[in-house]
Amino acid sequence: MSSPTGHRTVVETTSILNAARTETSPGHGADPDLIGGIRLRPDARAVQLDRYGRVVRVSAGLTRWIGWSGAQLAGRPFELVLHPDRRAWFRHRFSVLLTDAFPHFVGLAEVTATDGRLAASHVTAVAVRGMEPPADSVLVLLTPENRVRRPQLTEVGARVLEGLAGGASTAELAASMHLSRKGVEYHVTALLRQARVTNRTALVAWAYHCGVLVPGSWPPRLAPEARESIRPRARAGTS
Repeated sequence: MSSPTGHRTVVETTSILNAARTETSPGHGADPDLIGGIRLRPDARAVQLDRYGRVVRVSAGLTRWIGWSGAQLAGRPFELVLHPDRRAWFRHRFSVLLTDAFPHFVGLAEVTATDGRLAASHVTAVAVRGMEPPADSVLVLLTPENRVRRPQLTEVGARVLEGLAGGASTAELAASMHLSRKGVEYHVTALLRQARVTNRTALVAWAYHCGVLVPGSWPPRLAPEARESIRPRARAGTS
């Protein structure tokens, strides 16, 4: 029987996968489990790593995208697939992930294909735990930069998202933004629907994954391109 913490981690992992999914042709079934209990669609570009960052398994979708097969990568450090300029970044973030301080991390990196070409990708890494910490393994999901579905934010929604990423509660957001608690919940619900996730943790992960929030920035802030695309303030539910 899984512990409550382990169950919550699996639920959040599944939400992040759903938030980052690519379009799948109708009629196709799911691939076999990549990591316990999580089924991937045929086009999922994913890799399972052990706690040392070595490749355990590679999805068929990743092989079709950049050519690397499980047999070629098995037992090798995953960072070798990344552009040399991003290997130290991945190594550092991976080590923090295993401390149990953060359940996931996201960022941009170029992935090297077997033919030598470089493919820009959003990288989402999620620790998947068993009965007890530390992490048993790590799921890395790669999404081509041009396939990421970017959200349509309002000015208020953008401020709510930044606040959530900083750990603010509904009451704290309401006080700082001069909204009612109901008004804050209205915008949170709208963001959850856009991301197609069910909780705030997955929402924040999705925002980083889409490039909406600037990685490594504290306090969290919107990326310039995301701020430029903000829609006019919505009137309904803002008070």
